[in-house]
Amino acid sequence: MKDSPNIEIRIGRGAVIMLALLVTFALGLLVLPGRLEAQKTQENFRDKFKIASETGGVGIATSADGKFVYVVGPEGILTSDDFGKTGSWTQTARMK
Repeated sequence: MKDSPNIEIRIGRGAVIMLALLVTFALGLLVLPGRLEAQKTQENFRDKFKIASETGGVGIATSADGKFVYVVGPEGILTSDDFGKTGSWTQTARMK
């Protein structure tokens, strides 16, 4: 019988624990979303910012990079400075 060479690697208990924690942390970053904040969908935007009439008449414009979004309606103007995300809208003008 041939004796094949054996390679022996010894790893300490602390290194195994640190490696397990590192793998757990890395898997947690992959599984969890990038930002852990909930965004509630707006069911009816007219309750918060009433700029649209019943027949519509809303115009939308964005900056070149898409960061700034502008919505113009017959009753006002809304702006977003964060790519139109929920919670980033402010009413800048109110028409009468």
